[in-house]
Amino acid sequence: MTIHKTDKWIKDFIQQRKQDRVTSTSLHQTIICEPLTDYFHFTPKEVIQEHLWQHGLFSPKISDSDAEKWLKQDYLTKVRVLYHKCRTTWNGPETEIFILPSNEEIKELKEWFNSNAGLSFPDKLFIFLNKQASNREIAALFLHEYSHVCRLNLFPKDEVEYNLLDAIILEGIAEWIVRKKVGKEYGNKRIKELSDNSLQALWKKWAAPHLGITRDHPKHDMIMYGGRRPPKNTGYIIGYNIVKRYMKEQQCSIRTLLGTPNERIVETCSFLHN
Repeated sequence: MTIHKTDKWIKDFIQQRKQDRVTSTSLHQTIICEPLTDYFHFTPKEVIQEHLWQHGLFSPKISDSDAEKWLKQDYLTKVRVLYHKCRTTWNGPETEIFILPSNEEIKELKEWFNSNAGLSFPDKLFIFLNKQASNREIAALFLHEYSHVCRLNLFPKDEVEYNLLDAIILEGIAEWIVRKKVGKEYGNKRIKELSDNSLQALWKKWAAPHLGITRDHPKHDMIMYGGRRPPKNTGYIIGYNIVKRYMKEQQCSIRTLLGTPNERIVETCSFLHN
């Protein structure tokens, strides 16, 4: 496991931006994204940059003052404490951890997630934090993302094989953990408690007919993230409400929950299939 010294990357980026004649975007690729190529199977730095931007990574236009405020928070130390506690309690895997500023100019990210975001893979995770994230915001984001890493390691597949049901339960577990350990106000703000009838209706219309579709299918992200049709974050809402019912019945530990197969969790909600 390595919590990478990304604070040094930020310092180098700000310092060289003042001196170099190259564009900020090119400098961002070289200092922030090029070190990541070894962790993405040598994917080009330009592709990594675009992918991380889409998930909330800071813009090359970040101001010096915002970067300096971010650095003063010592987020690396705070995440290190969380990582050791979660890994011990959950018997979780070692993983590569990258902590970087978020893009606080993204309107939706700011409105719904307080300008904090994350991204997880079986062997690594990214935490994108605003310049003044609270300890609870940091905890909520780390718990969410590291729970993904744990489950992806417990139920390994090739990336192209993960399907809609995997995503629904993966996100449902993460959102349930955040609410349990940190508080509902720190979870995804679009998630709401559903009655059995409402959950059944969403499940039958949007989830049940498509459970086997994989991430490359256009309906996968449409159902998970939603929009007008289906509603925003439909997959997350379905997943959270299913996991909530499962945990109310089982009352097991988070460690046990993380290792529970999708089908067993869904079976708790027998009404879904009526």
